[in-house]
Amino acid sequence: MLPDNYRLLTEVLSKKIPTKRIITNPLQLLAYGTDASFYRLIPKIVIQVHNEDEAVEVIYQTGKLGIPVTYRAAGTSLSGQAITDSVLMVATHEWRKYTILDDGLKIRLQPGIVGARANIYLKPFGRKIGPDPASINAAMIGGIAANNASGMCCGTDQNSYKTIADIRIVLYDGTILDTADEESKLQFKNLHPEIIAEIENMRDEIKANPSLSERIKQKYKIKNTTGYSINALVDFEDPIEIIKHLMIGSEGTLAFTSNITYHTVIDERYKACTLMIFETIEKACDAVPLLKTSPVAAVELLDREAIRSIEDDPEAPDYFRTLPETACLLLVEIQANEMEDMAKKEALVRKAVESFPTILPYKFTSDPKEYNFNWKARKGLLSSIGGLRRTGTTCLIEDVAFPIHQLGKACVALKELFKRSNYTDAVLYGHALDGNFHIVFSQDFNDPKEVQKYADMMDELADIVVNQFDGSLKAEHGTGRNMAPFVEKEWGEAAYKIMQRIKNIFDPHHLINPGVIINKNPKIHLENLKPLPAAHELIDKCMECGFCEPNCVAEGLTLSPRQRIVIAREIARLEANREDTSRLRTMMHEANYYSNETCATDGLCGLACPVKIDIGKFIKDLRHNQSSDTSKKVAAYIGNRMTGTTAILRRGLNFVHFFHSILGSTIMGGIASALRTISFKAIPKWNKDMPKGAHKIKETIVNDGQPDKVVYFPSCINRSMGKSKGYEKGDVELTQKTKELLQRAGFTIIYPEGINELCCGMAFSSKGFKEEGTRKAKELEDALLDASENGKYPVLFDMSPCFYTFYEAHSNKDLRIYDPVEFMLNFVMPKLTVKNPRDIVTVFPVCSLKKIGMENKLLELAKMCAKEVSFVETNCCGFAGDRGFTYPELNKHGQRHLAEQIPANCKDGYSTSRTCEIGMSKYSDINFKSIFYLIDEVTK
Repeated sequence: MLPDNYRLLTEVLSKKIPTKRIITNPLQLLAYGTDASFYRLIPKIVIQVHNEDEAVEVIYQTGKLGIPVTYRAAGTSLSGQAITDSVLMVATHEWRKYTILDDGLKIRLQPGIVGARANIYLKPFGRKIGPDPASINAAMIGGIAANNASGMCCGTDQNSYKTIADIRIVLYDGTILDTADEESKLQFKNLHPEIIAEIENMRDEIKANPSLSERIKQKYKIKNTTGYSINALVDFEDPIEIIKHLMIGSEGTLAFTSNITYHTVIDERYKACTLMIFETIEKACDAVPLLKTSPVAAVELLDREAIRSIEDDPEAPDYFRTLPETACLLLVEIQANEMEDMAKKEALVRKAVESFPTILPYKFTSDPKEYNFNWKARKGLLSSIGGLRRTGTTCLIEDVAFPIHQLGKACVALKELFKRSNYTDAVLYGHALDGNFHIVFSQDFNDPKEVQKYADMMDELADIVVNQFDGSLKAEHGTGRNMAPFVEKEWGEAAYKIMQRIKNIFDPHHLINPGVIINKNPKIHLENLKPLPAAHELIDKCMECGFCEPNCVAEGLTLSPRQRIVIAREIARLEANREDTSRLRTMMHEANYYSNETCATDGLCGLACPVKIDIGKFIKDLRHNQSSDTSKKVAAYIGNRMTGTTAILRRGLNFVHFFHSILGSTIMGGIASALRTISFKAIPKWNKDMPKGAHKIKETIVNDGQPDKVVYFPSCINRSMGKSKGYEKGDVELTQKTKELLQRAGFTIIYPEGINELCCGMAFSSKGFKEEGTRKAKELEDALLDASENGKYPVLFDMSPCFYTFYEAHSNKDLRIYDPVEFMLNFVMPKLTVKNPRDIVTVFPVCSLKKIGMENKLLELAKMCAKEVSFVETNCCGFAGDRGFTYPELNKHGQRHLAEQIPANCKDGYSTSRTCEIGMSKYSDINFKSIFYLIDEVTK
């Protein structure tokens, strides 16, 4: 039950914000309230705002009612700065507008844009944003700026503080300040003269205090995000410029950012990196100051424990496993816009460290496989290390910085601290060029003695960083709750009082993200610790970093992979404790829809996850465990009668198509919607692109006698589904089109024996019937082995999802199986000549293509067939087998940005999955079909 003032808030806000975006559902509150830190607070209300007017309304009304509010974008921050037990205002979806300015020299970004996406926008201009955090593929601009996140290459010269051009903010009372707008600045000065006056007072007081002024300058010569960016009071005279820069690193405690304009930096065309392996960490650190004098772009340090966390990666060099226990690695990068400059820079780097011997010779590489592994491994270190921890423990990261000339001594001091505190699994890595180290270790928060151990270690760490080395307790991850008790210790009383005054002028009622940065509670870093109970072996290694979320089709509709894991853990905790059976029942009931039914199980989350957690596999296992004996028997019955099942599907589709052809799309749609409504959604959702039935395949061999032979496995979907209404009048169904295309390419086509009974197993395994899925996959494997004469002939799958399912399931590696894209490129296109290329086409890479790394191959194939190719940027389309019919909201959500990516002069789209194409056609208003149709057309 909401307190009265919160209930009143929902009533007031519902007049301007749809109630579905004012969330009070306990399951969603828990899911949305989670961020990447090791703290947990559950909000009372989550509000998804879609524009600035809505944000202003939330800020104004919460202030009026005296209710604290916290602003959130991606929730990838690590220090507890994006959680609350009050109101959480989320600005992600619909906050993705951007404007390229001055030919790419500047870019204006809304807070919901992922950092990597901003760089994609800037790539045609040879530019990028300065900040490059390891989380750039998931972190959003709002958080990148609010935390002054930096990263591997940006250092202190290209972070948000140094590259901000302008900012548009909303203050506690709803006042808007746009520093790019002269009128806005004038209005702000008239509305809030007290803020301007206090800014000027603090500026002048600091300048009148040489020791404080000099201390501030010195502190920011290395990375520092402890407290507020009070260097703004030293670096600038103009109060507006000071305000602009104070917002950077303020962690959402001073104002809400509507947009930010960055000065961009050069994105060098050529890049190369090398791994320098030193005998000890001290020797590696001693080399860093010399590397800093050379033209390096980045220098990343990995101690032996960090190397160990990635040495079992299939792409890792073999020598990783044989390095001595004292070894330390420096990952060094050089960049240039001209190749000749790369050679010069490499020579200068080698010259700088020639007096420091390495264990192994090193070489700079631009080879995509080696280069990408080096940086993928480095950027995923936190989660990779976290994946090695004992189940039930928490992966903690501390983020400190030291003067670069003291790195070696600082590393020794930290290593001694780990040993003394009995953190035997502690790992040290980080941005050595900036003196910035990350300390990662596992912590058990279930035992009060272990919590006290952590408290003692934190006190010692603060002493080492502050008293021994005068370093930064937070270098780039933000103060949050984690380091709030130590801000005054690092900065001293005078600087801390300045920070308190900054908080007071921008948040006089202390309602904006309270408890973050400025907090009187000396134990706040030990409170509200997040539980991580064992839930399932497939997900227990998750540290809730959020890297998976941009890859999830359901994110923003129901739950993301991270949020599904949060709910699974809470259910496991409630089941173990039995402390709140009512909450457990409610959670399990609601999780069926939010977590289970609307998961596409496409596995794309696993591509982004540093520890390769595929939440789809977990959901399939969940479905399997929930399957009744009766449903398993039904699945087996259907699996044993695929000929009859596909026949029924064909007849059913023809029946529906008959009425569609008579009634038309509008009337048919109305009737279908009414039937779905009165059946309580038991009847699948119809749409105008639903196909008619296909024809049964009766052949066994076609075009016999050719020197080239192929085994063709038409999926059960394509054996059931024929043409849609949007197909050309002369088109034939895909199984027939494939046959024609292969014949024209000179192939003898062999169909596996019993083709109409065969299935890859996906229809069963995706619903949790793993036994039947496995049986059907094995049945298909035996049939394909027989048809291909034990792998003598290649096997063509006509749908990418079926290919991928079988690819994962089959065990006999003699089989030469091919996805439709790869087979066309390798076997068909060399035999055909493109005579009539299309002017423009659109192609859509389905999930399976992404998982096997075939996206560029699809683009290559399409470019053979068209002068211009529009490549759709998307996650899973959301059709997810039959979920486009049974849970159409998932498909609608997944395709919400599809139409805007289709060029106005493009009339046809192509892909490699029949069901996905139905959904694409519905939400794009162009016809999508198999790329086989395009190949056949342009080669005739």
